[in-house]
Amino acid sequence: MNNSWDVSARKLEVSADGFRNDVRPIAAPFKETGTQKWGGNLNTLFEAPVRQQVKQLRLTLSPARPNSTVYLAEVEVMGTRPGVLPQIRALTTGKLAGGKQCVVAASDSGAIEAVSDGTTLWSFSTDQRAAVNCLACADVNGDGVDEVLYGADGERLGLLSADGTELWHVHPPAYRGIPADVITVFPADVDGDGRPEIICGCKDWLYCAYDAAGKLLWKHVIYAHSATVGCAADLDGDKRDEVVAGNAYYSLNLIAHDGAKLFEGGRLGPEQTAVAAADVNGDGKPEVLIGTDLGELLCFDATGKVLWEANVGDKTTRLLTVDLNADGKPKVLCAAESANVFAFDGTGKQLWRTALPDGVGDLAVRQAGGVLQLVAAAGSAGVAVLSASGEVLALAPTPGRAHALVVTGTQTAAATDRGALAAFTLP
Repeated sequence: MNNSWDVSARKLEVSADGFRNDVRPIAAPFKETGTQKWGGNLNTLFEAPVRQQVKQLRLTLSPARPNSTVYLAEVEVMGTRPGVLPQIRALTTGKLAGGKQCVVAASDSGAIEAVSDGTTLWSFSTDQRAAVNCLACADVNGDGVDEVLYGADGERLGLLSADGTELWHVHPPAYRGIPADVITVFPADVDGDGRPEIICGCKDWLYCAYDAAGKLLWKHVIYAHSATVGCAADLDGDKRDEVVAGNAYYSLNLIAHDGAKLFEGGRLGPEQTAVAAADVNGDGKPEVLIGTDLGELLCFDATGKVLWEANVGDKTTRLLTVDLNADGKPKVLCAAESANVFAFDGTGKQLWRTALPDGVGDLAVRQAGGVLQLVAAAGSAGVAVLSASGEVLALAPTPGRAHALVVTGTQTAAATDRGALAAFTLP
């Protein structure tokens, strides 16, 4: 730290008229929340709650001494804009209170809601309304119903009960002064006890494992960019899950159940946008599937060897493994922003490709009377239903571009870019 940088006082004021008549001092003091280290500089982080409707903010910093310098590296304001609908950032399903399968949605306003048949069961909001980036549902404490795992800006990982009560939240470790905003979250049984732990991937290059009580089990650095998407699978057959750690860089990263490096290598990306793991070639061991923002789809074995690759034309948005024709062999389904849905066999051979009217942002699978169907979020075209052979069975418009969806029984719920959640009864 530069010794000449020193501040004696911080004053925050807010206004709704440019400080002409409306001048409101914020009485709550600034609280020190951490540090950032960049080279030889050590920056101290402070925050102050506002909790008011404002149009302008004015921050006054007073030097500690006549020869002191005030150095302000960055100011970040978190809140919502009146009249602007929050955008849905994450969507999942879970067996919540009452044992019913419900839809859980989260937004960039910090809200999480559980919905069943169009009725809100409960809602929760993060402190400071920090945007929620990711969701997952799993029974991590063995009570017979799912908990809701969430990751948010503001360096926040949390767990909600089936009725929406927050059980705990933690701040993942900081690394190199980069904010530990949580980008991806998913369950993984890393200790082999039959009950999943919680894995989160963060903006600050870290993947972390936590137990059901919020205790940090391990952390692992993914060099040298943010986490993106991840998943878990038992890659080595020891009944403990390994982690496929998707990130915004050029390498595949596999993490062992105890947080040790299993593999780092390959040349793909630069951003991994979809991941999956399943035994697609019948060798008895899961393969790792990675999709990138360049439209690459790669299949690796558990040692990091590339088995095959394909190109789907644009950003890969979802990878699923499904036995399409009941032959006991999972196929690879791929949704892409190239406005296509693809099916590949376990050797990488393309089985079919279905073009849709707009980029495909998400893909899900359902059984309809014993018949497998695919449901796709097809952008401005809305929601599309496909057969197992890729035939378009139905297409329904949505209020805005559909970018994510989930399926619960006979219904699908799609999130749109207008902040709406649109539900349909499936054919």
